[in-house]
Amino acid sequence: MQSKILIIADMEGCTGIADMGQYDVCREKMTEEVGRVIQSIENLEDADITVADCHNQGKNIVEHFSDKGYACCEHIWSIRDVEKYDCAMLVGFHPRNGETGFCPHTIRPDVDELFLGEKSIGEVELVINWLAGHGVPVVFVSGDEAVRKELDGHRCEFYVTNEAGKEDLDQKVLLEQMGPYIKRALDLVGVVKTRYDVSTVKVKLMGENYYKWLPQELFSIENGKVVFLDTESFILRLFSFCMFLNIADQYQRLRMSHLVKRIKKSSDCVEKDLRGEKLLNQKDWRALSDEEIMYLYRLSEANSV
Repeated sequence: MQSKILIIADMEGCTGIADMGQYDVCREKMTEEVGRVIQSIENLEDADITVADCHNQGKNIVEHFSDKGYACCEHIWSIRDVEKYDCAMLVGFHPRNGETGFCPHTIRPDVDELFLGEKSIGEVELVINWLAGHGVPVVFVSGDEAVRKELDGHRCEFYVTNEAGKEDLDQKVLLEQMGPYIKRALDLVGVVKTRYDVSTVKVKLMGENYYKWLPQELFSIENGKVVFLDTESFILRLFSFCMFLNIADQYQRLRMSHLVKRIKKSSDCVEKDLRGEKLLNQKDWRALSDEEIMYLYRLSEANSV
Protein backbone atom coordinates (compact mmCIF):
# COMPACT_ATOMS: atom_id res chain seq x y z
CA MET A 1 0.00 0.00 0.00
CA GLN A 2 1.39 3.38 -1.01
CA SER A 3 2.14 5.85 1.75
CA LYS A 4 0.65 9.28 1.20
CA ILE A 5 3.18 12.09 1.72
CA LEU A 6 2.49 15.82 1.67
CA ILE A 7 5.39 18.12 0.79
CA ILE A 8 4.85 21.75 1.78
CA ALA A 9 7.48 23.94 0.16
CA ASP A 10 8.63 27.48 0.78
CA MET A 11 11.46 29.23 -1.05
CA GLU A 12 13.80 31.21 1.19
CA GLY A 13 15.20 28.21 3.04
CA CYS A 14 16.18 26.19 -0.04
CA THR A 15 19.81 25.29 -0.70
CA GLY A 16 21.78 27.87 -2.68
CA ILE A 17 19.37 30.81 -2.33
CA ALA A 18 21.15 33.97 -1.23
CA ASP A 19 19.44 36.79 -3.14
CA MET A 20 15.65 36.90 -3.40
CA GLY A 21 16.01 39.59 -6.08
CA GLN A 22 17.17 36.88 -8.51
CA TYR A 23 13.75 35.32 -8.63
CA ASP A 24 14.25 33.00 -11.60
CA VAL A 25 17.31 31.53 -9.87
CA CYS A 26 15.32 31.15 -6.65
CA ARG A 27 12.53 29.29 -8.44
CA GLU A 28 15.12 26.98 -9.98
CA LYS A 29 16.71 26.28 -6.59
CA MET A 30 13.29 25.67 -5.03
CA THR A 31 12.41 23.24 -7.81
CA GLU A 32 15.71 21.40 -7.36
CA GLU A 33 15.28 21.14 -3.59
CA VAL A 34 11.77 19.72 -3.80
CA GLY A 35 12.94 17.43 -6.60
CA ARG A 36 15.67 16.01 -4.37
CA VAL A 37 13.19 15.34 -1.58
CA ILE A 38 10.87 13.54 -4.00
CA GLN A 39 13.67 11.49 -5.56
CA SER A 40 15.01 10.59 -2.10
CA ILE A 41 11.55 9.34 -1.08
CA GLU A 42 11.08 7.36 -4.29
CA ASN A 43 14.51 5.79 -3.94
CA LEU A 44 13.28 4.28 -0.69
CA GLU A 45 9.63 3.39 -1.22
CA ASP A 46 6.56 3.62 -3.41
CA ALA A 47 4.71 6.75 -2.35
CA ASP A 48 1.77 8.91 -3.39
CA ILE A 49 3.23 12.43 -3.18
CA THR A 50 1.44 15.79 -3.18
CA VAL A 51 3.38 19.04 -3.53
CA ALA A 52 2.05 22.29 -2.05
CA ASP A 53 3.83 25.45 -3.20
CA CYS A 54 3.42 27.89 -0.31
CA HIS A 55 5.68 30.73 -1.42
CA ASN A 56 4.09 33.99 -2.51
CA GLN A 57 1.13 33.15 -4.80
CA GLY A 58 1.98 29.45 -4.86
CA LYS A 59 2.80 29.34 -8.58
CA ASN A 60 6.58 28.79 -8.49
CA ILE A 61 6.93 25.02 -8.94
CA VAL A 62 3.39 23.76 -9.51
CA GLU A 63 3.62 23.60 -13.30
CA HIS A 64 6.93 21.72 -13.18
CA PHE A 65 5.73 18.99 -10.83
CA SER A 66 2.23 18.79 -12.33
CA ASP A 67 3.86 18.03 -15.68
CA LYS A 68 5.71 15.18 -13.96
CA GLY A 69 2.43 13.70 -12.76
CA TYR A 70 2.38 14.80 -9.13
CA ALA A 71 -0.69 16.23 -7.45
CA CYS A 72 -0.04 19.89 -6.66
CA CYS A 73 -1.65 22.67 -4.63
CA GLU A 74 -1.21 26.42 -4.87
CA HIS A 75 -0.65 27.47 -1.25
CA ILE A 76 -1.64 25.94 2.04
CA TRP A 77 -5.28 27.01 1.90
CA SER A 78 -5.77 24.89 -1.24
CA ILE A 79 -4.80 21.61 0.46
CA ARG A 80 -7.85 19.37 0.85
CA ASP A 81 -8.51 16.16 2.82
CA VAL A 82 -5.41 16.71 4.95
CA GLU A 83 -6.22 13.71 7.15
CA LYS A 84 -5.43 11.28 4.33
CA TYR A 85 -1.68 11.91 4.53
CA ASP A 86 0.57 9.59 6.50
CA CYS A 87 3.14 12.32 7.07
CA ALA A 88 4.30 15.72 5.88
CA MET A 89 7.68 17.19 4.96
CA LEU A 90 8.36 20.93 5.14
CA VAL A 91 10.95 22.06 2.60
CA GLY A 92 12.83 25.38 2.39
CA PHE A 93 11.44 27.16 5.43
CA HIS A 94 12.84 30.44 6.77
CA PRO A 95 13.24 31.95 10.28
CA ARG A 96 10.48 33.96 11.90
CA ASN A 97 10.53 37.76 11.98
CA GLY A 98 13.16 39.20 14.31
CA GLU A 99 15.45 36.17 14.22
CA THR A 100 18.83 35.77 12.57
CA GLY A 101 19.31 33.77 9.41
CA PHE A 102 18.41 34.41 5.79
CA CYS A 103 15.29 36.46 5.04
CA PRO A 104 13.53 36.21 8.43
CA HIS A 105 9.83 37.09 8.34
CA THR A 106 6.50 35.68 9.45
CA ILE A 107 3.96 35.05 6.70
CA ARG A 108 4.24 38.56 5.20
CA PRO A 109 6.33 41.72 5.68
CA ASP A 110 3.40 43.55 7.31
CA VAL A 111 3.08 40.93 10.07
CA ASP A 112 5.21 41.89 13.05
CA GLU A 113 4.60 38.84 15.23
CA LEU A 114 2.51 35.68 15.36
CA PHE A 115 1.37 34.04 18.59
CA LEU A 116 0.03 30.61 19.44
CA GLY A 117 -1.50 31.34 22.81
CA GLU A 118 1.19 33.40 24.49
CA LYS A 119 4.08 31.85 22.57
CA SER A 120 5.65 33.77 19.69
CA ILE A 121 6.02 31.42 16.72
CA GLY A 122 7.06 31.38 13.07
CA GLU A 123 5.56 29.71 10.05
CA VAL A 124 7.20 26.36 10.65
CA GLU A 125 5.52 25.89 14.06
CA LEU A 126 2.23 27.21 12.71
CA VAL A 127 2.20 24.61 9.92
CA ILE A 128 3.27 21.81 12.27
CA ASN A 129 0.40 22.63 14.64
CA TRP A 130 -2.11 22.89 11.79
CA LEU A 131 -1.08 19.46 10.52
CA ALA A 132 -1.22 18.10 14.08
CA GLY A 133 -4.87 19.12 14.18
CA HIS A 134 -5.43 16.75 11.26
CA GLY A 135 -3.36 13.94 12.78
CA VAL A 136 -0.51 14.36 10.28
CA PRO A 137 3.02 14.23 11.76
CA VAL A 138 5.81 16.37 10.31
CA VAL A 139 8.80 14.06 9.99
CA PHE A 140 11.20 16.23 7.98
CA VAL A 141 12.03 19.95 7.83
CA SER A 142 14.70 21.73 5.77
CA GLY A 143 15.92 25.27 6.28
CA ASP A 144 18.76 27.22 7.83
CA GLU A 145 20.15 26.89 11.35
CA ALA A 146 17.84 29.62 12.66
CA VAL A 147 14.82 27.48 11.72
CA ARG A 148 16.24 24.55 13.67
CA LYS A 149 16.05 26.64 16.86
CA GLU A 150 12.32 27.14 16.30
CA LEU A 151 11.79 23.37 16.29
CA ASP A 152 12.69 22.88 19.94
CA GLY A 153 10.39 20.20 21.32
CA HIS A 154 9.38 18.85 17.91
CA ARG A 155 10.65 15.41 16.92
CA CYS A 156 11.54 15.42 13.24
CA GLU A 157 14.55 15.05 10.96
CA PHE A 158 16.16 18.40 10.14
CA TYR A 159 18.26 19.06 7.05
CA VAL A 160 20.42 22.21 7.14
CA THR A 161 20.43 23.98 3.77
CA ASN A 162 22.86 26.84 4.42
CA GLU A 163 26.01 24.99 5.42
CA ALA A 164 29.14 26.59 3.96
CA GLY A 165 30.06 25.09 0.60
CA LYS A 166 26.77 23.24 0.12
CA GLU A 167 25.61 25.78 -2.46
CA ASP A 168 28.53 24.82 -4.73
CA LEU A 169 27.81 21.06 -4.74
CA ASP A 170 26.29 19.43 -7.81
CA GLN A 171 22.86 17.84 -7.79
CA LYS A 172 24.13 14.28 -7.48
CA VAL A 173 26.15 15.08 -4.34
CA LEU A 174 23.27 17.05 -2.81
CA LEU A 175 20.95 14.11 -3.46
CA GLU A 176 23.40 11.74 -1.80
CA GLN A 177 23.63 14.04 1.22
CA MET A 178 19.86 14.34 1.60
CA GLY A 179 19.09 10.63 1.24
CA PRO A 180 19.93 9.54 4.82
CA TYR A 181 17.84 12.37 6.28
CA ILE A 182 14.79 11.30 4.27
CA LYS A 183 15.31 7.67 5.28
CA ARG A 184 15.40 8.57 8.98
CA ALA A 185 12.36 10.79 8.46
CA LEU A 186 10.36 7.97 6.88
CA ASP A 187 11.34 5.72 9.79
CA LEU A 188 9.51 8.19 12.06
CA VAL A 189 6.16 7.65 10.32
CA GLY A 190 3.88 5.86 12.75
CA VAL A 191 6.29 6.58 15.58
CA VAL A 192 5.93 10.34 15.97
CA LYS A 193 2.67 11.36 17.59
CA THR A 194 1.35 14.87 17.21
CA ARG A 195 -0.63 16.96 19.69
CA TYR A 196 -2.77 19.82 18.51
CA ASP A 197 -2.42 23.01 20.54
CA VAL A 198 -5.95 24.44 20.70
CA SER A 199 -4.76 27.90 21.77
CA THR A 200 -5.88 31.04 19.97
CA VAL A 201 -3.75 32.45 17.17
CA LYS A 202 -2.99 36.16 17.46
CA VAL A 203 -1.41 38.34 14.81
CA LYS A 204 0.34 41.61 15.59
CA LEU A 205 0.54 43.73 12.44
CA MET A 206 3.37 46.09 11.56
CA GLY A 207 1.38 49.32 11.94
CA GLU A 208 -1.95 50.67 13.09
CA ASN A 209 -3.14 51.52 9.58
CA TYR A 210 -3.42 47.85 8.63
CA TYR A 211 -6.09 47.14 11.23
CA LYS A 212 -8.45 49.70 9.66
CA TRP A 213 -8.83 47.58 6.54
CA LEU A 214 -9.98 44.45 8.33
CA PRO A 215 -13.82 44.27 8.44
CA GLN A 216 -15.06 43.95 12.01
CA GLU A 217 -17.67 41.42 10.93
CA LEU A 218 -14.91 39.09 9.72
CA PHE A 219 -11.99 39.72 12.05
CA SER A 220 -11.74 40.19 15.80
CA ILE A 221 -9.19 42.74 17.01
CA GLU A 222 -8.24 42.76 20.68
CA ASN A 223 -5.42 44.64 22.39
CA GLY A 224 -3.67 45.49 19.14
CA LYS A 225 -3.81 41.95 17.71
CA VAL A 226 -6.05 40.13 15.25
CA VAL A 227 -7.44 37.10 17.09
CA PHE A 228 -8.44 33.75 15.58
CA LEU A 229 -10.12 30.93 17.49
CA ASP A 230 -7.31 28.45 16.82
CA THR A 231 -4.79 27.42 14.16
CA GLU A 232 -7.39 25.68 11.99
CA SER A 233 -9.55 28.81 12.00
CA PHE A 234 -6.54 30.93 11.05
CA ILE A 235 -5.56 28.72 8.10
CA LEU A 236 -9.16 28.61 6.85
CA ARG A 237 -9.30 32.41 6.83
CA LEU A 238 -5.71 33.07 5.81
CA PHE A 239 -6.50 33.74 2.15
CA SER A 240 -9.13 36.41 2.89
CA PHE A 241 -6.92 37.84 5.65
CA CYS A 242 -4.08 38.29 3.15
CA MET A 243 -6.42 39.85 0.57
CA PHE A 244 -7.45 42.59 3.00
CA LEU A 245 -3.83 43.11 4.05
CA ASN A 246 -2.90 43.51 0.38
CA ILE A 247 -5.39 46.38 0.15
CA ALA A 248 -4.00 47.96 3.30
CA ASP A 249 -0.43 47.53 2.07
CA GLN A 250 -1.21 49.14 -1.29
CA TYR A 251 -2.90 52.06 0.46
CA GLN A 252 0.09 52.58 2.74
CA ARG A 253 2.54 52.31 -0.16
CA LEU A 254 0.62 54.91 -2.17
CA ARG A 255 0.32 57.18 0.84
CA MET A 256 4.04 56.98 1.56
CA SER A 257 4.90 57.51 -2.11
CA HIS A 258 3.06 60.85 -2.08
CA LEU A 259 4.73 61.78 1.19
CA VAL A 260 8.21 60.99 -0.14
CA LYS A 261 7.56 63.12 -3.24
CA ARG A 262 6.52 66.05 -1.03
CA ILE A 263 9.59 65.69 1.14
CA LYS A 264 11.88 65.57 -1.90
CA LYS A 265 10.35 68.78 -3.21
CA SER A 266 10.89 70.56 0.08
CA SER A 267 14.28 71.51 1.44
CA ASP A 268 16.46 69.29 3.59
CA CYS A 269 14.96 71.02 6.62
CA VAL A 270 12.77 67.95 7.20
CA GLU A 271 15.86 65.87 7.90
CA LYS A 272 17.19 68.57 10.22
CA ASP A 273 14.13 68.13 12.43
CA LEU A 274 15.17 65.56 15.05
CA ARG A 275 11.86 63.74 15.13
CA GLY A 276 11.47 63.95 11.36
CA GLU A 277 14.91 62.47 10.80
CA LYS A 278 14.17 59.63 13.20
CA LEU A 279 10.88 58.80 11.48
CA LEU A 280 12.46 58.88 8.03
CA ASN A 281 15.52 56.83 8.86
CA GLN A 282 14.73 54.53 11.76
CA LYS A 283 11.24 53.17 11.19
CA ASP A 284 9.81 50.75 8.67
CA TRP A 285 7.36 52.80 6.61
CA ARG A 286 4.69 50.16 7.29
CA ALA A 287 4.80 50.98 10.99
CA LEU A 288 4.25 54.74 10.66
CA SER A 289 1.08 55.82 12.46
CA ASP A 290 -1.42 58.39 11.17
CA GLU A 291 -0.07 60.92 13.64
CA GLU A 292 3.54 60.33 12.51
CA ILE A 293 2.62 60.60 8.82
CA MET A 294 0.75 63.86 9.45
CA TYR A 295 3.77 65.18 11.35
CA LEU A 296 5.97 64.55 8.31
CA TYR A 297 3.36 66.14 6.03
CA ARG A 298 3.27 69.26 8.17
CA LEU A 299 7.05 69.44 8.11
CA SER A 300 7.16 69.15 4.34
CA GLU A 301 4.46 71.82 3.94
CA ALA A 302 6.22 74.20 6.31
CA ASN A 303 9.50 73.82 4.45
CA SER A 304 8.02 74.09 0.96
CA VAL A 305 6.79 77.65 1.55
